[in-house]
Amino acid sequence: MNELGTRLKEARIAKGISLEDLQEATKIQKRYLAAIEEGNFSMMPGPFYSRAFIKQYAEAVGLDPGELLEQYKEEIPAIKEDPYTPPTPSRRQTFASQSSNRTNEIMPKVIAALFIVTVLAVVVFFYSNLDKNDPIEEGAANDSSVPYEEPAEETPAEKPAEEKVEKPVETPKKEEPKEPKATIKAGKPAGQTTTYDFSGPAKRELVIKVVGGPSWVQAADSNQKELFKPDTMAAGATEKLDVSGLKQVQLRLGKAANVQLAINGVPVEYKLDATTQNIVIRFAEAE
Repeated sequence: MNELGTRLKEARIAKGISLEDLQEATKIQKRYLAAIEEGNFSMMPGPFYSRAFIKQYAEAVGLDPGELLEQYKEEIPAIKEDPYTPPTPSRRQTFASQSSNRTNEIMPKVIAALFIVTVLAVVVFFYSNLDKNDPIEEGAANDSSVPYEEPAEETPAEKPAEEKVEKPVETPKKEEPKEPKATIKAGKPAGQTTTYDFSGPAKRELVIKVVGGPSWVQAADSNQKELFKPDTMAAGATEKLDVSGLKQVQLRLGKAANVQLAINGVPVEYKLDATTQNIVIRFAEAE
């Protein structure tokens, strides 16, 4: 038995609490509580759960969990950091970027060609009208044999037909690639744990909402790093977490029926009908 386990056990006995009573109060299995008192952390699901269970044990017997974790930190398994891996650009994004670059290179050449064609059309039109408007030869104008004709009565000039203005051809806009639809698929439960696979946009938000009554909630990443301080959330409370770039999220819920989970608006449907549950959500990169 280690010093941390001895102190927790003495505090429990001093308050007259049995392991069964402590299991009912914390929703932690009796075998994990006994392992904490014996210092046998190899029985725990992982370092994150070891620290979380110690906090709940300390609070239940009236001890300060922060002080205990700091004082006996050498006895408690350490939690590794989760290195953030930025998402790589998808094939669709790379193709769109290359297409945009080719368009930018071709457009100046197209505009120059249209300008040259317009100039040639104006020149041809000018010379064709010049041939039709040649002046009458001077000899024909002075020929007295040409009979004199009364000038015809002038009639109101007809209005020239309105020229049709051709509308410029609009280049169809290129559709932006649509983000993939968010989906969540549940796997087969294993004990108190159910694993879900999420696929969809790279930008992801996890919403934790408590309804009906209070519930104890904790969340961590794939390396057991806490995403927020585990605590009992009151009815009506909501917690929003940005989980973009993470490989997975692990949650432990007490009174799971009071907790609603959703990622990008897609709800997480529980497969287990249990008061205490472990939820593991794995993320796939956006296509």
